[in-house]
Amino acid sequence: MKNLMPLIERNQTNGISQAEEERDRIYDLFVQVASSQQVEILILKSPPFNSPPWVQVECWTRHPTDSALTLRSTAELTFRPREFHRYPIEIDIKVSKDRRWRKWQSVVEFDVSHAETVLLYMLYDYSSYTFPFRRCRLSRLQLWLPDNKPARLGLDPRALAVPALFVVGILTLGFPIIGVPLLGAGSILAFLNYRRPRHVLSAGKPSQEPRSLIRLDSWQALVRNLGAQRDVVKRALTEELTQLSEGSFVMAEEKIWYWGVDGKEEREQLVVRFRRGIAFVHIYKYGNDLFVGWDAHVNCGTWTETVSAQGYDKLTQALCAVHTIAADWHVPNEYDITDTNCLLERVHAAVTKVLKIKIAEHKIDQEIDFKILREARQQIVGRQGSEEASVQGNLRSRLSKLVRVG
Repeated sequence: MKNLMPLIERNQTNGISQAEEERDRIYDLFVQVASSQQVEILILKSPPFNSPPWVQVECWTRHPTDSALTLRSTAELTFRPREFHRYPIEIDIKVSKDRRWRKWQSVVEFDVSHAETVLLYMLYDYSSYTFPFRRCRLSRLQLWLPDNKPARLGLDPRALAVPALFVVGILTLGFPIIGVPLLGAGSILAFLNYRRPRHVLSAGKPSQEPRSLIRLDSWQALVRNLGAQRDVVKRALTEELTQLSEGSFVMAEEKIWYWGVDGKEEREQLVVRFRRGIAFVHIYKYGNDLFVGWDAHVNCGTWTETVSAQGYDKLTQALCAVHTIAADWHVPNEYDITDTNCLLERVHAAVTKVLKIKIAEHKIDQEIDFKILREARQQIVGRQGSEEASVQGNLRSRLSKLVRVG
């Protein structure tokens, strides 16, 4: 049976996944360059499945005689996927220094020398007004730049034949036996071209939806004198949740970063997904005590398609439109809430089982309240957008403000 379902294929070769690989590569380049320059700077990157991916670099150069005086610089790099094009990733770079800023769009090459140039410029050690970025055209008039066209698309012979037949037919109207048939053939070919089907060329979408989360329920507890068993508890809970990893239940471990009181901090968390439900499980050691908790969310992020180019496919000799994907908002329904309820109940059951076993094994005299903290659900179904989604979408600007305040 042929699969004709109207679903975008999930794979690892889609534009967003490639853009995230490029993001990680350039993030590592800035880490490498900062280490070689022996400077400690703030380097951030977008969370998983964020569209478009980005990298942000921020540094404050202190005055040699007064450390309270600083020159502040910020570099923002945004990665735009260009599926099936000559250059699959275009990078937009904006560097702000003091009251000045420089911007380069559609950069198609970025290596360690470019990262070093950007960092030296931010550190006021690069005074040249020229930067060695290779860019592609933003408009047809920029003939000195390479054109980033889809590699598979070319000139359509049948489309070119229509004006050719009309021009020759008009020029030969003095010879009706030649001109009239040519005009008729041009009209027929134009009609047939109009009736030709146009295929869609899509590179697919990532394994997960973009994250625009609405918080639902949560639970947490601090278990005394169990901190030394943190790895044991985490392993037992992972094994318990792995038993749920069938069908649409998926569990993974993610390393996340967030803005702490004195800079960037990193942690690890377990992520359990079921359809549009997503739960984050936290297991952290605080001295001799162990914090265990989880929070569940309805994910209202979804991928949507937009047309990035269209023309004649040289491989299949068919008309096609090249589609790219971008993040959009999914209006939640009651079934999304039901799926999330199912997910959080199963996660809570696993956490409860593991903790009760470990508390009994170590004879910890402590009463744990396993009651879930419920949140209201009335305003979730049918929601067209949320402040949380807006905050997540504007994460870079918020972090930049936090850096300046900090």
